[in-house]
This record gives sequence, structure tokens and C-alpha cells, in this order.
Amino acid sequence: MISEEAVNLSAVALEDMEVCFIPKTEVMGFFNKNNQFSMNVMRTICGDLKESDDHIVSMAQKSVKERLAETLLYLEETFGKNEDGSLVIQLSREELSGLIGTATESCIRLLSEFNKLGLIELIGKKIILKDSNKLKKIS
Repeated sequence: MISEEAVNLSAVALEDMEVCFIPKTEVMGFFNKNNQFSMNVMRTICGDLKESDDHIVSMAQKSVKERLAETLLYLEETFGKNEDGSLVIQLSREELSGLIGTATESCIRLLSEFNKLGLIELIGKKIILKDSNKLKKIS
């Protein structure tokens, strides 16, 4: 909207949600009239750009094993844990493999390896992180 360019992004809701529409004229009016709003948006954009850059570096320089460990820790930090210790967010193996940029089979194999090493516990789709310190070392 700010750059007036088409965007190649999409989003999928993982849970029921409510979406609100704010007209472009309203948002652009805030930019013109409120410096603090503009600074907050710029901070957010800069943070998003850093996260994106970190992700690109991770994809280019880390092994699949390192990326999986990093992603599991990120999911726990971002979405939290259920009372049983499992990750709140439940992703299919295909979705998880897409996040780390590998084939589904490789992701499944690594999850089994992490399970055998006692780093995680797998209960159906549920994943419980058992040894976050070792996962951090791997990532």
C-alpha cells in the first residue's frame, strides 16, 4: 500500500478469526497527520525486514536438521505450549517441511531422529519439546 506496488503475499487462517477492512485513505491519512504512527509502522517494517533477512540466511547456510530444531523452538516461543506440554500450533508434516524448506519425507525422518534422541516426543500430530537446550545447540 505504501509503495503502491502489487504484493505477492497470501495468508491462511489456522483458526477461526475476524477480519477488519480499513480503507487506504484512512491509513494514508494517519501517515500524513501522525508522526508517531508513521514511526511505529517503520519500526515494525524494519523488524519484519530483519526477520526476513535472518530467515533467508538460515535457509541458505543451515542444514535441514538445524532449521528443524530452530523452527520447533520458534513455534514454541511464538505460539506457546498446551497444558500437556505439546506445541499449541499443530502443523501437518507437509506444512512443517514447507516451513523448513525440505521434502516431507526428510522432515518425517528428522522428527523420528529427534524423537529417538529424546529431544522431542511425538504423539500423533502433537509435538512436545523435551530438551530445548539440546535443540538450541543443534540450531
